Amino acid sequence: MYETQREKMDQAIEFLKEEQIDVWLIYTSESSDPCLPLVTGVKTVGPGAFIFTKEDEKVAIVSSIDAQDVEESGLFNEVIKYTSGLSEPLQAFIRQVNPSKIALNKSKNEHLADGLTEGRFRWIKDNLQSVFQGEYVSSEPFLSKLRSVKTDTEIKRVKKAIDLTLEIYENIFKQLKAGMSEKEMGQLFVEELEKRSLVNGIDRKLSMPVVMKDRIAHRGPSDRKVEKGDLVIFDFSVFYEGYNSDIARTVYFLKDGETKAPEKIQQTFDAIHEAITLAGETMKPGMKGHEVDHVARQHLVQKGYPEIEHATGHQVGREVHDGGGILGPTWERYGDAPYVPIEKGNIFTLEPTVFLRDEGIHFIVEENVIVTETGIDYLSKRQDELILI
Repeated sequence: MYETQREKMDQAIEFLKEEQIDVWLIYTSESSDPCLPLVTGVKTVGPGAFIFTKEDEKVAIVSSIDAQDVEESGLFNEVIKYTSGLSEPLQAFIRQVNPSKIALNKSKNEHLADGLTEGRFRWIKDNLQSVFQGEYVSSEPFLSKLRSVKTDTEIKRVKKAIDLTLEIYENIFKQLKAGMSEKEMGQLFVEELEKRSLVNGIDRKLSMPVVMKDRIAHRGPSDRKVEKGDLVIFDFSVFYEGYNSDIARTVYFLKDGETKAPEKIQQTFDAIHEAITLAGETMKPGMKGHEVDHVARQHLVQKGYPEIEHATGHQVGREVHDGGGILGPTWERYGDAPYVPIEKGNIFTLEPTVFLRDEGIHFIVEENVIVTETGIDYLSKRQDELILI
């Protein structure tokens, strides 16, 4: 049950050693920290501390009412139970370890590494001031890496989510026809999810994906009817055993008498396909995300298309938009993420898009790839041809 958490805990300790950080302290109550599903998989009601040291210690300090689940997980070398309060056993442990650096989940740039509130940070400093005179540092560098560098089990689960997504797409494309509404098309996805006892990765519910014939935005499907000659975007995720896919496909509905799409639509699809290919060929460990983004972005601009309005790709994992680096431009909105080096084990989307709103042409083709030692492998079967209905 806790296979991935065991892998992530071992990974975390290796990162602590690399960063020369003595202790990583996750302070939480009501399971408030967003890293807990990734790292521990166990929940607490009362205040608790999950502590990892570069000396391979994995310790949980939790209330007596939370202790049973934590003990039964088998994840920790030691589970310390308290009744009256967390401060005394936490002080005793820190005094015993005597660290010079404690990492806390505080970050200015990465919300998935920012699980500690200001009030709880002050509580830690106040309660440890008599036993700790060292330095508090942010866990962001290694926690982002912990999310980003996938273990073997994580890769298998993401790949299964991707395979299920493509299977559902294949079934649905056989059922589409002009005259259906966006919602009617979206409902087909709900039915396919329900057959497989799955949920949508975006909201973890039995819900519709993004289906758009126009008004392009991140939105749910509307009552708008799809007509012959329309391009329709589908953006869909499957949640499988804690991990997600994120795959988009754009479909053209043939007009009467057509056997292929109009030349401008086909040319646009071809340009996006080329941009994905170039970005994929560029990616390798050590490169920065903005360097990959530039290749796809520049290709489309040189073809006469408008600049991509968002990043060329983001990471996928526990969240559909997972933390860590992105394949994006060096815009203010992306902070430091485009500068993060790409690493083996990262799973990214590749989704350079084109929106020609005045011409009614819009494309999102989104693939999922994993970074290898020398480049990438496609985890999703590529959309090599424009899908015609």
